[in-house]
Formats: sequence, structure tokens, C-alpha cells
Amino acid sequence: MKGRKAVVVTLSALLIVGGIAGFGFAETEKKQAGPEKMVCTYAQMANDFFLTFDKGAREAVESLGNTYVAATDERRPEKFLSQMTSFSAAGVRMIFGYSPTIGSVIEASKLVNREKVYYANILEIADWWTPLDAGPYWGQFIGPDAYVDGYLGGIEMGKLLNGKGNTCVLLGFPGSKAGNDRARGYKAAIKDHYPGIKVIAEEYGDFIRDKGYSITQDWVTKFGDKIDGIYGTNTSMSVGAAVACEEAGLSHHVVQVTTDANKSNMPDLQDGSLDVVFTIYGWWMSGRQAVTVYDLAHGWKPTVPETMMSTMQAPITPDNVDWFIETFCGDGPYPFDWPKMSRVLHPNDWDPQGLLVPIYPDNFTNWRYLDKPKGYKVPKEYKEALDSGEYQRVYQMYIDHFKAAWVVPPPESAPYNYVFTANDLGDTLKADIIRRTKGDVLVHETMDIPYHEEIGASGEEKK
Repeated sequence: MKGRKAVVVTLSALLIVGGIAGFGFAETEKKQAGPEKMVCTYAQMANDFFLTFDKGAREAVESLGNTYVAATDERRPEKFLSQMTSFSAAGVRMIFGYSPTIGSVIEASKLVNREKVYYANILEIADWWTPLDAGPYWGQFIGPDAYVDGYLGGIEMGKLLNGKGNTCVLLGFPGSKAGNDRARGYKAAIKDHYPGIKVIAEEYGDFIRDKGYSITQDWVTKFGDKIDGIYGTNTSMSVGAAVACEEAGLSHHVVQVTTDANKSNMPDLQDGSLDVVFTIYGWWMSGRQAVTVYDLAHGWKPTVPETMMSTMQAPITPDNVDWFIETFCGDGPYPFDWPKMSRVLHPNDWDPQGLLVPIYPDNFTNWRYLDKPKGYKVPKEYKEALDSGEYQRVYQMYIDHFKAAWVVPPPESAPYNYVFTANDLGDTLKADIIRRTKGDVLVHETMDIPYHEEIGASGEEKK
């Protein structure tokens, strides 16, 4: 599958075709005396997500001829920062990965700029703190958009319930942007498209299977057969919810839509316990950021739009779960050509092997519901890049360079043959959707997604 080509057909009249911007990266790889250490930070090896995260990172680093070092921190910010300090002092100049808290992102970005260590991170970003606020050594942040994730989840719930029914929402934990924004997106979708679907209960399950199970038991006791669907902001909770529904012996199947597809969840899709699980391609993100930090250390300089980018997700269902298992859940290496992602090693024919879209900070859904700190202003370079058309040029460049059709669910799984990401570059939020059709042609579409400022994550709507 690696290296398979595809043609991108643009359907949306809203796309602006732009030229490829100049990037100022090195045309050839810098010669090294030997392998360099590259450090990947993340929480732990105790679950599937981080096992695959580690695997993707290791494969990418080793494919670049370098030495992989995993630095787990058990979600302890002090350990995370201590390790980064130690590695910097030891001469490591490339660090990438996941940080345990949003606050630690700020400290890490200051540290790498002080120590002149190249850094690219994933998933967590502090409130109103951009790479341009920190300095040039924090080169890039990437992550999936939780609001759009929830919105697409709401659309799938609506389809599966034929537009009417009662649903419950399993939130993550208070303060979790991913959980809260997925819930906001879910509620916005059913408000926009399925007024016949109601949310009759919601509760924080802390992203834990046992809490998803116990909360659902309480809901079944209270509502019984009135529950038609449960939206979970994390798959572990949804697996618990599905077990509770099955044990209760309800008269009908309770539709389960959720996020974070892991290897351990695949049997639950195969047997129909879960209906839709959105994957965020964590192994691709970690490997891609290994390549990014390599490029940063070897002469590539990101444009302003490339400092923050939204990443792809995809719906995994009983219709494409076998493809997902075969492609991403085996014991062998992932079928990515990691070096081909490199802007240094492949300056002309690079392929991100995934869908990425630049994030415009002022419209970023992670921050849209938050007031800016007093006196804070987003660096002016972002607005200048938007006004000059640089954002649109970079946006189109990444669409054009995405050729790896095999990462998109196959056409046989239609309508679930797509990946998507968020596009906040215009006056309204959109989902960029790339479908894989016959002959491995990639078809590009867009979908409007209203922000709905009035919808809160839990409890009463925002006043």
C-alpha cells in the first residue's frame, strides 16, 4: 500500500487554488556524524493509545536513521519538565510528543527556546499561547478538533436514529477541552440537523470505563427503554455504557457513538456493541511530529500558518472495522513512508500521508469559548498571513500533497469512506472532508459547521 498514488478532485467552490509558498528549507539533508537522539514525551504505556503512539514515533525516528528515546511522565508536569531539562542539558536537540497538562506546554516552550532545542507537540496546547508567542524553537502544534469531532458524531447519531429519539451524553472530566468541546459539537449537530433528537441526561465519567458503566446503570434505572442512544466523549466510557445496556436487557439496541478508536475497541465494533468510533490517528500524529522536529533541526522553517495545524479523524464502524484492523492494528510496522513526510528529504514530492489544515488562532475552537488573558493579543503575524492569502496557499498545498489514499477508509465502506478535519480560515467553521472512491481517487468536500456560542459543555446552556 505504501506509495500508492491518488488524484485529488476538488468539489467545493469555496476552495481557493493557490501556489505553493516558498518555505526556506534546506534542499538537501545535513550530513551527520552519526545517529542523533530524538526524544518522544507522553503519559504512559498502560493503554492502547500510548502504545500505538509510541510505536509510530519509534518507527519514524528509526526510519530517519536516528536513536529513539521514550520519556514517559505518568501525567506529572514536574517529571515531564525535569526530563526535558535533563535531555536538553545532555545535548539532545529534538524533542516531540504529548505534554501532561496545558500549563506544562508554556513551560516546555520557554525551556526549548532557552536551550535552543527543537520542539513539536501534539494534542495539548495552553490557552491563548501560540508557537509565535514562545519563540522559533517551538516549531509546530498539531491536534484534532474536538468540536468538529463531536459535530460529526452528532450527525452519525442522527442518521442511526433516523432523526428522532432520546440520547444521553457521557462527558469526560470537568475542564477537559477535548471532552467538553466534543459534547458542544454533538449538541450543536443535533440542534442544527435533528431537532427530533433530545439530550435527556449528561454526566462526567472521567474518561473511565467503570464510570461509564455505573452512570449508564443509573440512567437505565431512571429512563429504561426511553434511552435510544448514548454519545461518549471517549471510547473507554462508551464500552462501559454498552455493557451496562446489554446487561439491562433493554428491548432495543442503544446506539453508541464515541471517539478514540484503539485496538482493544475493535471487537466491540465487530460485534455491534459500538456503532461509530472516531479515530484520531494517534500513531500517525506522533510519527509525523518526529519528522517535523527532524526537519526543524535540519533547516526547514515553517510558515506562520504551519505553526498550528488541525489533523485528520475518521469514523470507524462495522462497515470498515476489518480494514482498520488490517491496516493499523497488526504486529508489523505501519505502512507509512515516514521519510517521505519530510520537507528536507523530499522537498518537492513530500506527502503528509494524512489530512492537515492550518489553524487560525482567533477562530480556534479550543479557545473560542475562553476569554483572552487581560492585555493579551495574538501575534500580528497570524492576521497578516490570513490577509495576505498565505493561509489559503498553505491550506491548498497540504490538500494537494496528500496522496496516500490508503489511510482513508475504503470506498466499500461508504458512507464511512472519509477522513475529516476542521477549517477555521473563513467567517464560518467548516469540516474539510476527503473521501476515498474507486480507483483510490481522493475527493474533497466541505461542510459548514456553525459555532453555536450559546451551547455549553454541560448543564444549562451558556448565558
